[in-house]
Amino acid sequence: MSKTMSKAASAVSIIGGADGPTSIFILGKKGREKNIFKRFQIWRQNKKYRRKRERARRLITPNAHTIEELIDYIKERYGAVEADASYPYYEERKKGMKYCLIQREKPALLGETKRFLPPEDLTDKEAVIKWQKELEAWTKECQNRADAVPFDCFPTEYHMYVIDRKEEGRLEIELDRFRPTISMSYSGRAMEQISKDIHLYYGVTKQDIDEESERYKSLLAALST
Repeated sequence: MSKTMSKAASAVSIIGGADGPTSIFILGKKGREKNIFKRFQIWRQNKKYRRKRERARRLITPNAHTIEELIDYIKERYGAVEADASYPYYEERKKGMKYCLIQREKPALLGETKRFLPPEDLTDKEAVIKWQKELEAWTKECQNRADAVPFDCFPTEYHMYVIDRKEEGRLEIELDRFRPTISMSYSGRAMEQISKDIHLYYGVTKQDIDEESERYKSLLAALST
């Protein structure tokens, strides 16, 4: 979740991310940023991101590999080791990925959805903390619902692989063998480059590019950071 939020926010929607804590999206604005310097800074950041995104688009060509090939690659090239339930937050992350996949592919399996209005005054610490707790409680409930969905209704096979370079940082790769998307989180500058290399190796097909599939969007986002 972002450390700062605009007072112009009118609503939020939550998505249980496969990469850990719940993602919180601010929906709707009641106006533009009034501070001209902040507006210029936002405009400049957006322009920089768009340039990166266009450069990333030009890097992407059809060169897809399978999940099995990807696993062999990260093991052989980077010494990735598969994590199990003893790894910190493993079960929570596993539930989070299943929830995210179901929400994207078959949201009806999760039942009702909710939107949460943020406090009118985001400087009110108590109100913000209460709002965050409500979001966290709802996310946990949704993840438990997803976890209870039986395999025959929504087959999943979760795996996590870890590349640990000690002082250089750590990279976690999460995947589901039944689906073509992967998720990564890392710490350390060196691991950012490894993350991009893994995304590029996994690659996309021409159909992914033409249809701008989830796999393509994931690769584009990774290369645009």
